[in-house]
Amino acid sequence: MSDRLAHLLRLRAMGFEIGTGIMVGIPGQTWDTLVSDIWTFRDYDIDMIGVGPYLPSPRSPLAGPLKDELLAAPGAQVPNDELTTLKVLALTRLVCPDTNIPSTTALSILEPSQGRSHGLSRGANVIMPNLTPAEYRVLYEIYPGKAAVHETVEDLADGVFRLIAHLGRTVGAGPGGRRRTMDTNDV
Repeated sequence: MSDRLAHLLRLRAMGFEIGTGIMVGIPGQTWDTLVSDIWTFRDYDIDMIGVGPYLPSPRSPLAGPLKDELLAAPGAQVPNDELTTLKVLALTRLVCPDTNIPSTTALSILEPSQGRSHGLSRGANVIMPNLTPAEYRVLYEIYPGKAAVHETVEDLADGVFRLIAHLGRTVGAGPGGRRRTMDTNDV
């Protein structure tokens, strides 16, 4: 077991919900490693799973020549496109039916007008707007073109409410933790 997974299990033992995730299409990711990651989510009963496309930052070594050295063999390298990311999101939902899966802002980079809507329509059940004050939000650009960097908190909230209403859903209430379905073995 990796140190990262051991630390997550320790956090769970202390009473925390645990989360992890993947970037779909990161250099070197193969279909086999992707499937292994999805099974790991299930096997460790992860509470929150982030699934987003790999979007290289120009400041990252993975955006330069190193990226080409790390790519998996042709046909084995997972692409970092919207369709593949949405399929991985949907498969993750099927394998982990009661976990929280956010529709990431990165999906809005690949499909600006409907990326988050597509995520929510294919298995995501959480939106996590960045409510960091605007003057600090610009300092946290983990990839070029990150959505909502210059919007006010009010604009972000309005956008989330409009998106949820457009999909015919309602905004949940309460603390927002994972809602586990009861297993018949738990009775």
